[in-house]
Amino acid sequence: MQTEPWAFHHELDPELFTLDKLEALREAAPAGAFGAQLADTGFERPAGTGPTPVELEGTIAEEIGRRPLHLHFHDVAGWAPEYARARDQVFEAAGLDADEPRYAIETVIRIFSPDVPVALHSDGEIQLDCGVGGRNVWHVGPLSALSTSEHESLLRGGQFLRWRELAPVETFDLRPGDGFGSPPRWPHWLEHPGPDPAVSFEVGYWTAAAIRERKIWDVNWMLRKARLNPRGPGANASRDAAKTKLFDLISQVTGKGKEFRGA
Repeated sequence: MQTEPWAFHHELDPELFTLDKLEALREAAPAGAFGAQLADTGFERPAGTGPTPVELEGTIAEEIGRRPLHLHFHDVAGWAPEYARARDQVFEAAGLDADEPRYAIETVIRIFSPDVPVALHSDGEIQLDCGVGGRNVWHVGPLSALSTSEHESLLRGGQFLRWRELAPVETFDLRPGDGFGSPPRWPHWLEHPGPDPAVSFEVGYWTAAAIRERKIWDVNWMLRKARLNPRGPGANASRDAAKTKLFDLISQVTGKGKEFRGA
């Protein structure tokens, strides 16, 4: 698994990502596979707030130009086979180890109105993002910028972070044909300079190492709620192993996180 953000080039078919094609995809999308929300207004999403969903009154091309929106298609490779082929092309273009198992693979198409931001946040999984329309500008800060508390709460409602200046910052200005990969948890925010809508094809997935790290941070969150003071991943191998087993046991009881059990 890559340990730092990296750039790559892709050759995805641009016809898969025209606004006309995406409008047809919207009409074919199964229930729950397409969403529309108001875009963020700045680089920090206010605490306690979530996305504001909206209904589209016109076509994607009409709506994306008249108000600041973030539109998204989820699990698109699962119901549109042409995007499954695109997903596989992204894995190859990103230069990944083909023998390394991948878990909980997700494919997302995102469309942003020109000039809207995405607030500072972090993702638990590996992200491969491909520019396929307009500009998607990623600003990535160091992994060390996340506090212990932020690591522990990341996947418990803490994905979006308090804004602060990060250093160093590496910028990936994705135009059609450009790709970018981010290892788990690296904090980042985005810009989408106009005049065109920004379209991206995103492939997210987990490795076994990322899953183990997630389990340890999640169990630490629970232990801290019990007024204990757990140490982070890598501090004690035997305790890390016990925490991963505890995560799996809790998953069996609650039915949550079953896709990560045993990894």
